[in-house]
Amino acid sequence: MTNIRQHIRKVLNEEKISSKNNPVKIFYYNFLNEQPIEFEGLILVPNWDEEMIKWRVENPNDYSYSRVILKEVIQDEFKSFCSMTNTDYAKYNQYACRIENIPNGCYISKQDRKNIDKHGEQIKQVKFVGLDSRYKFNFDYEKTLIESFGNEIDILVIGNIRNLIQTNLNGGGTYPVNPRHFISDMTDSDFDLWKEELFNILKDIYNIIMANPRIYDNEYDYLNLNIQQSP
Repeated sequence: MTNIRQHIRKVLNEEKISSKNNPVKIFYYNFLNEQPIEFEGLILVPNWDEEMIKWRVENPNDYSYSRVILKEVIQDEFKSFCSMTNTDYAKYNQYACRIENIPNGCYISKQDRKNIDKHGEQIKQVKFVGLDSRYKFNFDYEKTLIESFGNEIDILVIGNIRNLIQTNLNGGGTYPVNPRHFISDMTDSDFDLWKEELFNILKDIYNIIMANPRIYDNEYDYLNLNIQQSP
């Protein structure tokens, strides 16, 4: 790190360019040396366009990844540079850490998608007992949608909910329920317990995501799980 610091200072002196005037360009040419950043088998490739650095992702091994995680990797590199050169990180971050957009904020690999669908297809019947009601239904899996924005990862399992029966535990009887009203008709206490129960029902699916540091940060990220009737 000392050698890198000395090299950057030498370049600044020789070219008479202040890092305060053009820090992003210095970051690209003299800190990154125009080279990509490697992270967990992914390659983050920078490109300087005379205004900002735009990053793209190369994924030779087809890993799942989150745009948020990769941007944090790039930002950590730029923070190191800013600390070394007394550059205002907040001022220049948007010019140094622009990464390509990814639909839904994340990419799911072919193998992970295959495994997720496999586990989803194993969900045949769901039984749930709340404080106020008991629910039971059959489930025909269709697909899983995954989105990653900020520190939240949304996992939505979609399929055909059949034969949904609700039993009121306070003496209200047993009756069929429209799957589209399944969640909205729950009491608040039952809804809270249902959200907890989803971590049991969908554990094989979300464990695929949580085991991958390219898409899930164990320290900061959290999951939002749902099962939904298909349109």
